[in-house]
Amino acid sequence: MIVIVGYIIQGYMNKSLKFLLDHAGASIRYRIKKEILKDIDSYEKEKLQSQILEDKLIQQFIVKQNVDGWIDEDFHSEKGIETAIRVLSEKGLLSEQFPIRKMLDELERRVDTFDKGCLFNVGKILDQKGFGGSQLIRATIFAYAGIENKDFIKEQIENALDKFKFILSIDRIQDITEGYKNKLIFKDEVKWPSIYDLRLLAFTKTWRSKENEEIITSSIGQLIRLSPIPDILVLNGHQLIAPASFCMHNFHPDVDAFEDKDWMMWFHRMELLSRLGVVKSIGELKDQVDFLIHILSENDGIFKNKLSHYYFTKWGTYTGLALEKDWRKEERRICDLTFRSLLILYYSEIYEGVFHNLE
Repeated sequence: MIVIVGYIIQGYMNKSLKFLLDHAGASIRYRIKKEILKDIDSYEKEKLQSQILEDKLIQQFIVKQNVDGWIDEDFHSEKGIETAIRVLSEKGLLSEQFPIRKMLDELERRVDTFDKGCLFNVGKILDQKGFGGSQLIRATIFAYAGIENKDFIKEQIENALDKFKFILSIDRIQDITEGYKNKLIFKDEVKWPSIYDLRLLAFTKTWRSKENEEIITSSIGQLIRLSPIPDILVLNGHQLIAPASFCMHNFHPDVDAFEDKDWMMWFHRMELLSRLGVVKSIGELKDQVDFLIHILSENDGIFKNKLSHYYFTKWGTYTGLALEKDWRKEERRICDLTFRSLLILYYSEIYEGVFHNLE
């Protein structure tokens, strides 16, 4: 039965790939050939990289760079370095390309000053208290670009693993929270992962021992059991601080009740969970992937749901998934959502053999 299902899915995936390679922009075509098909020659690589560099959004960030490669905006904003490197990496621009390399070099050099602005004090507090702030974000940005062999990144990877280990020590949200001025806050000595911990581990590989993979799988399973997770703040003195909990509230959502913004958060979270390698071992996540497969199967491998929300198309530190230049044409929306669907299926490894035989 599994073999038959695999053949059926393979047929849909071939149709998905053909559609994207025929209709999608340079970023999606490059990433399909590099990540999924793993078949791109040097000529095509250079050609697609040149086309990606011409992308309007990429150019908007490049023209803002000063002589050092830095962008003189708030680091943690939709106009700053964090979003710039996230966009350039998602678009498929290689980290050795001059614009992104200059950004990364300067980010590495600015050890203590990179987060000057709105994040400066809050980011340090979150780092110190075990929730991940400025230093975690900095390490995650390098991971976006495929870089993890630096000591400050390795340190944040270890911190992220510690946070996920902590989840296994609790049974209820009430074990880690208490009330404060009609708000829910974390108790002292609690460590808790943010979306950046999930991103950092999803885009790195050096931590992936059998033991660590079992810990992450178990901790994600526990987050599913604890879902939905309420808003929980960090208390520092009398100051309430919101950790980066975007996409981290519900690991077991009711997919039938999704609104458009819920779909964006689901695509983002499921791609990260798939990259972590936990989906194939957790029944609730496999069910969510099967739901996606059902949608694709009804439309010959194409994701046609008419979703429309700025979470998809407005790139920032948290939002943004669209690689096409805009969604004014239905075809561009379909390309973006079909590509994200393929990434989830590919990295989830549920039907791993399917992708080994794609045309």
